[in-house]
Amino acid sequence: MDRINGLPDEIVCCILSFLPIKEAALTSVLSKRWRHLFALSPNLHLDYHGVGTGQSFVDFVDRVLDVSGNFPRRKISIKCPKSIDSAHVIRWIYNVLKHDVLELDIDIISVILMPREVFACKTIVELKLASGFEANIPDDAFLPSLKTLSLDSIWLSSGHDDCALGKLLSACPVLEELTILGPNWQNRQCCFTVSSLTLKRLIIKCTGRIASWDLTFDTPNLAYLEYSDLVPREYPIMNLESLVEAKIDLGSPSGYSNPLNLIKGLSNVEILELSSTRIFKVFRYSDEAIPVFINLLSLSITTASRSGLKFLPSLLEKSPKLETLVIKGPMHFNEFEFVCGCLLEDSCLSSCSVKVLKIAEYRGTIGELKQMRHFLEKVSCLELVKVRAYAITEKEKSRFTRYLQRAPRSSKCKIQIKFYEET
Repeated sequence: MDRINGLPDEIVCCILSFLPIKEAALTSVLSKRWRHLFALSPNLHLDYHGVGTGQSFVDFVDRVLDVSGNFPRRKISIKCPKSIDSAHVIRWIYNVLKHDVLELDIDIISVILMPREVFACKTIVELKLASGFEANIPDDAFLPSLKTLSLDSIWLSSGHDDCALGKLLSACPVLEELTILGPNWQNRQCCFTVSSLTLKRLIIKCTGRIASWDLTFDTPNLAYLEYSDLVPREYPIMNLESLVEAKIDLGSPSGYSNPLNLIKGLSNVEILELSSTRIFKVFRYSDEAIPVFINLLSLSITTASRSGLKFLPSLLEKSPKLETLVIKGPMHFNEFEFVCGCLLEDSCLSSCSVKVLKIAEYRGTIGELKQMRHFLEKVSCLELVKVRAYAITEKEKSRFTRYLQRAPRSSKCKIQIKFYEET
């Protein structure tokens, strides 16, 4: 204890920041010097664990923020899974803004109108908001230092017919990472435009799957895109020229939708994950309009139970540099065919450049076994095949292994088989 007492306050505060806030607060009884040190950490995590919810949490947060005065903060995180009166939360936010905070993370279940001062904070670099905030973006919004923005179940509005998200992004001149999660994030009657010259990483996951109007991506420096929603009516502008990796999971809406421009916007990617029957249909029926994926090295596809691999020939033909192919979901659906008709043409597989084939959720049906043998025999460049299979008994495992290892293939092609653990 004497050695710790000999340390400067700054180092003691840093040490305390590694403890849960409730445990750090217990050190306040050690001596007069220690009374407020726990609240002077540069990284303050106010979590309900060990503190409780409701009024006990409110009292604790009030105490910590009051004793810390105007001590500068690097990061402040406030999280509670229970509803809290909005007046308390707004008071905390005003208090936090006085500390020239760099990172702010608030996750509290309440319907709260975000104070407009948050959108004029000059110091904040990372902002994460979750669970019910409503954000009316003011006309004079300006976040000159913000690089990372995460909005989880946040409703955006602008007070006009403007695109609320567009107004927010225009107020963030150095933004690099944007995450939007939740069932909906602004009025679907407004324009949906993601426009930023500085954005490098974008994640949009609309869990509500509500069909929207048009959606534009004008992000010329974006390198990573993760996008999950229903396919909108149109994609008027797709400026994704710097995109390296994309993960696309799109459902089919009940009305008209056209993902062709999105597909064209993805043509420069090196790594692509696709899970969308609507997009697969475009590959199958609009082959001539599909661009060549000139840089694509790794492709992962998640198939639906009734679609099989009918879209795969077009994808392979449009991917001249493809080295790794990952197939998740059913490889085969027609019990009356040994090999899907779309793959019977030798040119589809024999001309592709795939070196590594990974098969997940392999169940060893007759159709899948035949399909696998067809892949092994026809893809001449294959060097490694990894199979994750479902099998309960040792007899089944032995049958899968024996059948695949004996399949005709290039002498340089190795097969690795792993079985899912029983659950």
